[in-house]
Amino acid sequence: MMKIQHYDIVRPDPEKEVNSLRAFGYSVETAIADLIDNSITAGADKISVTYDIDSFGSHVRIEDNGKGMSEEELINAMKLGSFNPSDERRTDDLGRFGLGLKTASFSQCKRLSVLSNDGKSSSIRVWDLDKIQDEKEWVLYRKCLDDYSSTKLGKFENNTGTVILWEKLDRLAETGNPNTDKGDFYRKFENVKKYLSLVFHRFLEKKSLLICINREQISPINPFVISDSNPSQELQENFFTMNGSQISVQPYILPHEAKLSKDEQKKYDIIRGWIEHQGIYLYRNDRLIIDGSWMDLKFKQRESQRLVRICIDITNKHDKEWQIDVKKASAKIPDIIRKNILKICTDAISCGIKVYTHRGAYIRRKGEKKEIVYTWKCKTRKGEKFYQINPEHPLFVLIADILADNQQIFKLYIKTIESTIPVGMILNDSYDENVSLKQSLDNEPEQIRKIYAELLKGMNDSGVDIEQAKEILKTTDLFSKHLDVL
Repeated sequence: MMKIQHYDIVRPDPEKEVNSLRAFGYSVETAIADLIDNSITAGADKISVTYDIDSFGSHVRIEDNGKGMSEEELINAMKLGSFNPSDERRTDDLGRFGLGLKTASFSQCKRLSVLSNDGKSSSIRVWDLDKIQDEKEWVLYRKCLDDYSSTKLGKFENNTGTVILWEKLDRLAETGNPNTDKGDFYRKFENVKKYLSLVFHRFLEKKSLLICINREQISPINPFVISDSNPSQELQENFFTMNGSQISVQPYILPHEAKLSKDEQKKYDIIRGWIEHQGIYLYRNDRLIIDGSWMDLKFKQRESQRLVRICIDITNKHDKEWQIDVKKASAKIPDIIRKNILKICTDAISCGIKVYTHRGAYIRRKGEKKEIVYTWKCKTRKGEKFYQINPEHPLFVLIADILADNQQIFKLYIKTIESTIPVGMILNDSYDENVSLKQSLDNEPEQIRKIYAELLKGMNDSGVDIEQAKEILKTTDLFSKHLDVL
């Protein structure tokens, strides 16, 4: 008697599935970082990334000196989902789902060629998305598809290792015209250099890894070490245990930029700028996953918090709880320690605001004994003087904080004010004997008291201690000359 099946076997369409795999949201820097994870897991200590764009065919080539793969291992590595994320992994394994090689590569290119040598023999396998589309089947080729690919794949510099070659770079060279795409292509790789210097900075600092991009060795970017002479302030470190493995949380308050040289101030920028890089830095097995974000906590990115950076270290045993994604570029704080992390961040932000508001805004004028925070700053460029509103004035900072994501509108309005100062009108009036110039709040003590009270409340609501807020406001140019009415 024939057994009745109560289910259907529904296999995915190769053409449609492979195109959906291209939409994981990788950038070129996160894609290359994912491939370097595999190299580190394979024991590589030297990785070379080369790239070029020309009329004969653009490419990206990544070579490592790891242990390499046998032919069977290479075929398995080219499978989609070659590893189970639930499987027990080595403590130094940076992998996650067994998808990275394919999804990272397909996000940027339509042809992926891999050459690997395990010390015994070399093997090649090639995915070409156009071929999969034509054949409507998962056709994995055993050799390079043309002479150009073979030449670019090249030979090994070492006895063992793996070479990955990206071609048909439709996501990196979007128009297909090298003359049009060249500028953006090279710009993207400038970001790649910075990103890899940041993400793998611990490996680079320990000298357990060397990364070269177009034969130029990259240097580590440590987000917590901005200045050797002015070290970051380390707050109390906290420890938690999850899945039998330790999680550490170390808050840092960076030195105020007023204490730094111009070169040191540039280190604040990293990739996205001071404000964007505040917050949590999440490391998994020493590899940076989150490079400055408050993740799913309640905080917004504010100017007054930009000195605050929180270092959190987890292991690959915590992947499930932290919901590490395929790209290894996003995560979620586990509910079980969320309140603890929130309190640590809140305390660190309070300390960071104090450093930022107390040390950054003071500008002393010649001949004055008291440090006054002036609303306007005079600058000279090419022999011409001009005036700007002080962006480190506590009221400027307060308004920018309140506006949060919309602060750019405020800053543009300030630029408009600075660009439309009626210099001629002021000069004419100053020379007119019949005109007496005055400040708008002169002889208006009630107005001054009202403004002072409202500003105190606003600063206190934004996290500044009330006594410290009083001290800060009394050193501003407006209130320092009206202390008797406050």
